[in-house]
Amino acid sequence: MEKRRKRVRTRAALLAVAAREIEQVGYDSLTMDHLANAAGLVRGTLYLYYHSRADIVKAVLRKYWALMRIHRPRGGGLGLKASIHRANTYSVMLAARNPRLLEAREILLREDAEVAARMASVNRIWSERIVSDLIRRGLTAQDDEDLSFLRLKARAVINMSDTLLSDVHRLSGWDDTEGPIDLDLVIRVMDDLWYRSLYLPQPDEA
Repeated sequence: MEKRRKRVRTRAALLAVAAREIEQVGYDSLTMDHLANAAGLVRGTLYLYYHSRADIVKAVLRKYWALMRIHRPRGGGLGLKASIHRANTYSVMLAARNPRLLEAREILLREDAEVAARMASVNRIWSERIVSDLIRRGLTAQDDEDLSFLRLKARAVINMSDTLLSDVHRLSGWDDTEGPIDLDLVIRVMDDLWYRSLYLPQPDEA
């Protein structure tokens, strides 16, 4: 039992070290030797827990996603626009604090089928929840054609938002005359994207 507890503690400590080192040096500069030295372990011990750099970064990402779900704002009886704004503020600020982790995620999305499948599953579930919310608010019909359209539109908005969040750190200094990107501006864009694309009543077709 004590041996098992020690392994759990060591694994948790490795994740904390990996998260810190990702933000300090970035995914491309991260190596197993680097992680072992940062954790105060011999390389062989590190391989008992994780087989590769990608494995440990995926574990950090799973922890990040889990904590994001646990701590995301909910409840409070806010109106629609205020709820959208609160959710987007949370997402943008979180992305701004973890830029290199999100950069690592983008690399793994291209290179690792497991990460790509995980993101696709999360976004599919998210889009279904958005459609359910639209139906609950009476903002859509419930025929199959309309629901298919909304699911695809919700996925498109999610993907656009995700791209913007991943680009927050790269947008810093995007225009040297204006200096670093204003996060409040990013939040405004996100608010506008979500409200106008999904919740603003659409005019009837002629």
